[in-house]
Amino acid sequence: MIYLLHSTILITHRQWVNYTRTVRGFRKPMESSVFSSISSTFEATGEGSMALLIFYISLALGVSFLCSILEAVVLSIPHTYIAVMQKDKSKIGDLWSKLKDDDAVRPLTAILTLNTIAHTMGAAGVGSQVQMIYGEDSLTIASIILTLAVLFLSEIIPKTIGTAYWKQLAPVAGRILNVMTTALTILIIPIQWLKAILPKGSHSLVTRDDVAALADLGEEEGILEEDEETVIHNLLRLREITVEEVMTPRVVVTSFQCDSTIRTILEENTVIRFSRIPVFGESIDDINGIVIRSELLMAASRDEWDRKISEFTKPVKSIKGDNSVDDALDMFLTQRQQVAVVIDEFGGTAGLVTMEDVLETLLGEEIVDELDEVDDMRELAREQADTSEE
Repeated sequence: MIYLLHSTILITHRQWVNYTRTVRGFRKPMESSVFSSISSTFEATGEGSMALLIFYISLALGVSFLCSILEAVVLSIPHTYIAVMQKDKSKIGDLWSKLKDDDAVRPLTAILTLNTIAHTMGAAGVGSQVQMIYGEDSLTIASIILTLAVLFLSEIIPKTIGTAYWKQLAPVAGRILNVMTTALTILIIPIQWLKAILPKGSHSLVTRDDVAALADLGEEEGILEEDEETVIHNLLRLREITVEEVMTPRVVVTSFQCDSTIRTILEENTVIRFSRIPVFGESIDDINGIVIRSELLMAASRDEWDRKISEFTKPVKSIKGDNSVDDALDMFLTQRQQVAVVIDEFGGTAGLVTMEDVLETLLGEEIVDELDEVDDMRELAREQADTSEE
């Protein structure tokens, strides 16, 4: 719409001059009226000023060029970059934080106000001077030239520059916008009042999709490694993945009966591959706690072979299978635990989830050591289930 403003003003200017000539015979009764003042201003004298013509063209194009660059910078600079500048204790960062506050209403209002004033005054002035210097027949050509000049020189080119070089322009643009918003405060306040009345939309400055997209872009541009991108994506998905998707199923869980002695355990298990082993009572659905492998081995080294496992049992937390992995991670960190029993919908034992399972989900890789005979315990459980069916 702003591009049509110049043509409308220039073409309408010709109609206005004709109108003033028509009412010239009635000027005496209307000398104190508004129409008399306006018609006197636009009436052709036959002597225009080339200096004024250049001034009005410069006003329309120059101010609009500046406003377009500032608008592009305001809309391009992200809140994340502003936060980085603030973290570096930059005054420009604090300045931009204020400018971008409340959806950047203040700077955008100042830019659009100044831009509209420049377009209107410039187009009206150019039309007046062209008509006086070159005659009314030149108004149409002048309107076309001015419209194209505004389109390319004060819209497309400056906005392209502002969008491409917003980071370099941010310091200067911030200071200019600070002066503009201060000078045009009287025009900005009503807009802020109007915005306060309107219903507020619920939106976030940065969404999870934005973070995921930034991770993809960072990996494509070589800023992030592929494994770093994977960690970011998996981290964003932790709340969507359930515990039962990553747990060790009960059919492949290594567990000890609470009345067993250290002698019995070590005779039956020459190699204990896990550092923490669940201890059950009557059945696997009756988990009493866990024992730590190092404590059993220390007791054996002291020849305490006949001590029961129950003497070494420590409490263990439980978590429902439909809880998210994010919930499990929070529980492990707050409770300072490494293992939790997964409970199914009937209160029985569905399996075991560990901090290692959470880390594997986060990294997207199985963590194995020299004692692990199987990389994926869930895959082992599926193989055993298939074998039993056959």
